[in-house]
Amino acid sequence: MIKKILIGILLLGIIAFIVFTIFMANFDMFGDSIKTELKTECDSKGLRKIIMTKIAGNAVTNAGMTIYATDCENNEEKELEPIFITDLAYLKNSDMKFEWKSFDTLVIRYNKELRIFKQETESKTVNPKIIFEYIAE
Repeated sequence: MIKKILIGILLLGIIAFIVFTIFMANFDMFGDSIKTELKTECDSKGLRKIIMTKIAGNAVTNAGMTIYATDCENNEEKELEPIFITDLAYLKNSDMKFEWKSFDTLVIRYNKELRIFKQETESKTVNPKIIFEYIAE
C-alpha cells in the first residue's frame, strides 16, 4: 500500500515538472516588447524629424507611446531625443497624434487618461529648436 502511494506521488511530481517546463518555455512573461513606428514626419524645410512609436506591453508592463525628435537626415547613428513618454493599460494608436503648427512649433494631442512620464517644452538636441504644445483631449 505504501509502495503504491509513493509511486503515485512520484508520478504526480514528474507530471507536474513536465507541465511546468512546457508552460515556462511557452509563456513570455518578461520578454522584450515589440516597438512599432506609427508616424514619422519632417518639418516643412526638411531639417527636423518627429518619430512616434508604440511599445507593446506584456504580462507585467503597460503599452507605451513615445515621441522622439531628431534631425531629418538621421541615419540611426545619432541618438533620438525622447520628448513625450506615456503609457496606458489599453493603449490605442489614436490616443496620441502630432502635427506641425508652424516651422518651429509642434502640437501634440493626447488622451487625457494617459500616464505621462516625460513631457518636454522644447527640444534640446535638434537645431533649430522645436517648441512643443500639448492638448489633452
